[in-house]
Amino acid sequence: MKILNAKKSQIETNLDQLFDAVGNAIEKAVDCLISRDFAACDRLIQNDPSINDLRRMIEQDCLVAIASQQPVAHDLRDIIADSHIASELERLGDYACDIAASVKRMDDASLDQLGMTNILAMTRLAREMLTLVMRANQEGDAQLARQISALDDKMDALFKETIDLVLAAMRGDPQLVTNGTCVLWIIHDMERYGDRTTNIAEQVVFRVESRSTNLG
Repeated sequence: MKILNAKKSQIETNLDQLFDAVGNAIEKAVDCLISRDFAACDRLIQNDPSINDLRRMIEQDCLVAIASQQPVAHDLRDIIADSHIASELERLGDYACDIAASVKRMDDASLDQLGMTNILAMTRLAREMLTLVMRANQEGDAQLARQISALDDKMDALFKETIDLVLAAMRGDPQLVTNGTCVLWIIHDMERYGDRTTNIAEQVVFRVESRSTNLG
């Protein structure tokens, strides 16, 4: 039991590091968008393998714990949930890189008419969702995890509103088409970020209550 507890503690420590890495990545991606700093975009993209490596380490530790310690009941649920959460977090890191890649495809035209206020609101919401679900996971709080649903609804509403804004701007000014197309990809990534964070919240509920739930 001591060996299993030590392995679970190691997994949770690495998982917290992955939460932090992904949170930093999305913030840097939005900084790239605001500044349109292509060098910063490259640095963000080049750092993605470190997130992938951490995810693989966690998944390997989960498999080793299951194979060597044969956990049952809540211990097994914890390890399975950790493995799934690590996979979801790795995808969140990919979305940050996708945003940086979209920024690199932009030209010098202004973004003022392309829903930047909404994009920044989506970014704040994404960070809030990730912070909430990380806390819920650390505290084993299923009710806190369920609060993600209302935040994801806000994310979806902002996504739909911003699509309309961007399309209207592109129709009104053909010079905005290139950047507008990039912005559409960026908000798609942000919306999917919210969906993946919701998936993590569902894993928290699973580990705490031993049942599957749909929070989307």
